[in-house]
Amino acid sequence: MSRPQEQSEDTERLAEGDPLPLEIRVERRPPLPFGVRVGIFIAGWLLILVGVAGLVLPGIQGIVTILAGAALLSLDNELVYRGLRRLLARWPNLWRRVEHFRERSHERLHGMFHRK
Repeated sequence: MSRPQEQSEDTERLAEGDPLPLEIRVERRPPLPFGVRVGIFIAGWLLILVGVAGLVLPGIQGIVTILAGAALLSLDNELVYRGLRRLLARWPNLWRRVEHFRERSHERLHGMFHRK
């Protein structure tokens, strides 16, 4: 349960002006059911494909859609999570928003399918 401490360390570094650390300690979370993981995989890649189309088509925010798809894929794939962390290290505020989205999404998905 080092997540709150890790976040506070990142917050302190940001306050001091230091960039986010690139070494990544991934906290293990309870696994999601297989069907949910397949749904996340399909939805994430669909958002990435729509985002790539949005780079050349008017009316679709390409980069935002690609980022949303990558954030969705990072719920289940540690490699995508690490790549996203390295990519967004230059923009710590954006990284905090993506991390908050990931944590909320995982908690909600886990709560929907693992009720006691």
